[in-house]
Order: sequence, then structure tokens, then C-alpha cells
Amino acid sequence: MKKILIVFLVLLMVSCTDLKYADDIVGEWECVSWVDVVTSGDKCANNAYFRFNKDNTYTSKVSAQETTGTYKIADGILYSKPNDKLEIAVEINKLTKDTLTLTMSRSGNAEILTLVKK
Repeated sequence: MKKILIVFLVLLMVSCTDLKYADDIVGEWECVSWVDVVTSGDKCANNAYFRFNKDNTYTSKVSAQETTGTYKIADGILYSKPNDKLEIAVEINKLTKDTLTLTMSRSGNAEILTLVKK
């Protein structure tokens, strides 16, 4: 019985965090840092922009590539599904009302993307 209660409490905490994330992510975000962990190079150069809407749709612009699609947050992971493409999952490291930090993998290298709300 004790194990079931512990599992329930853990699921409740994750669920509450996801609900808070769902509220905090809504808005326009711009890149302040995009670091490749292996090379320590910063790829930001003001070339990343994201807009997350309350209806779980998003738009983004990275370099010259503009994307629209849908998103969801589950278990501290941000899943985005660009229109006509495969779903992408990135780990949410930090999400407050004004800062969003994500860990992602491109070409097998970890990258840390930090965005601030406009």
C-alpha cells in the first residue's frame, strides 16, 4: 500500500509541474544562449524565435527556417510536432515566467538552448 501511495504522489507532482509549465510556456520567446556542450560554441546569434499559444500550437523561426505545428508537455518533456514532419522531444531544464532552458540533441551532441520571454 505504501508503494502505491508513493507512486501516486510522484505522478501527482509531475502532473502539477506539467500544468504549471503549460501556463508558463505561453508567449513569445527569443534566444539568449544556444551552446553545443561538446564544442562550447554558441549558436544563438539572435536566430531563434518561438511563440507558444494557449491552444497548443506554435510557430518558430530558426535561422531562415520558419515552422508551425502543435506541442504538448508531458513528464517535463516538450514535444513539438511540426506540420508534415516527425515529432521532436526536448527536455525542459527550467521554465519560469521569463526563462526557458531546454536540452536537446542534434547530431548526437547535447545542446542547451536558453530563451527569454519577450
